[in-house]
Amino acid sequence: MIVMNHLRGNRLDALGDRAPARLSDALGLFAFADILRQFGALRRALCDPTLPAGQRGQLIATLVGSRLDASVLHFLQEAVALDWPSGLELASGLDRQAARIALRSADPGVVRTELNAVREAVASDEALRSAFGRPGDPGDSRGQLVRALIGGRAGEVSVALATRAARGGSAMLHELDGYLELSSQVQGHRLARATVARRLPADQAQRLAEQLSRIFGAPVDVVEHVDPQVLGGVRVQVGDDVIDGTVRTAVDQAARALA
Repeated sequence: MIVMNHLRGNRLDALGDRAPARLSDALGLFAFADILRQFGALRRALCDPTLPAGQRGQLIATLVGSRLDASVLHFLQEAVALDWPSGLELASGLDRQAARIALRSADPGVVRTELNAVREAVASDEALRSAFGRPGDPGDSRGQLVRALIGGRAGEVSVALATRAARGGSAMLHELDGYLELSSQVQGHRLARATVARRLPADQAQRLAEQLSRIFGAPVDVVEHVDPQVLGGVRVQVGDDVIDGTVRTAVDQAARALA
């Protein structure tokens, strides 16, 4: 995973927030990020500190400008002007902005629910995990599997992001987790991951969200991850903060105390 400089990431977020929120633009950014990963010479040119930002932007226009919407081209030209230390970090940053733009083009809350349903389906089914993680499988076949799983039952943004996550193969769940986080971030919310033995009743989930919002001083969206091994209770993670009230943890702590 490529770690992005926090300040540069914030500046790129600001550029992305000014870009039109269209799924077609997001797909164009994803495609350009893929091109960057394929061609080392292009990565080096776009991150060359001796090349003025205007020339870097003109290079993009010359190479792919005719295949991109004007709004995507303008965003890319602004993005490469941020002086990236590596082309892979730039590609990672473009992936993030593509996902944020896609999320803003729809209802992020609906997309969050649909993507979490995909995540839970894959996490709980060993055959699905094996199918998505099979080495050597082309991205197209994984995309077909996503469409078979949720096509017609989820919105086009959810299908597009799940398909993109599936290209990561065995990293699919990690990619989906990132999109879940972004779905809250684009709304100015925090994301809480609640690990439970079974689904919470709707009223209990709502009370949990309200309580967490008071604790963290911001709206909190709750997504549930079902893990029967926790036995009961709830383990909540918000960023690096963890509140563990599961029965499994209490049993383990008691066992250690008696050892």
